Amino acid sequence: MAQALSLNVSNSVGEEGPHVPVLTPVQTDGTTTRLGGGQPALSRPTKDDLDNMENDVAAFYEISCGVAPDNFDIIINCKSAKEIWDVLKNLYEGKEQAQDKKLTTALNEFNNFKAHASESLEDSFKSFNLIVTKLPNVGSIRSNHETNL
Repeated sequence: MAQALSLNVSNSVGEEGPHVPVLTPVQTDGTTTRLGGGQPALSRPTKDDLDNMENDVAAFYEISCGVAPDNFDIIINCKSAKEIWDVLKNLYEGKEQAQDKKLTTALNEFNNFKAHASESLEDSFKSFNLIVTKLPNVGSIRSNHETNL
């Protein structure tokens, strides 16, 4: 999922966050031009600022539309593409790390399996069968030959 999203989101949006133009007070003849309420008038955003802001909105829209409906509740309160990206990255990388841990644990159980002297052959078989059954669920497919060995 994260790889598919990275194709649609530019690095500046995904890593740096939304573009915020820097607006400065407009000065004429050494004095700041004031609006009616006494606040200084600000310069207008540049074309680059407007393009970057448009890219931010497009990235926000694309990421939002690409999220599975069951994950939409997780991102509904995000205010920028960067924020959505960070939430999804954390969500999916966390799942990947958990999946890797389950795989490692299952492989260790499989590789280190030994029947205990105090248990019956039937109990040993049940324990081993339980381990072998877990392997495909965590992404490790073993051949019958390898399992039998």
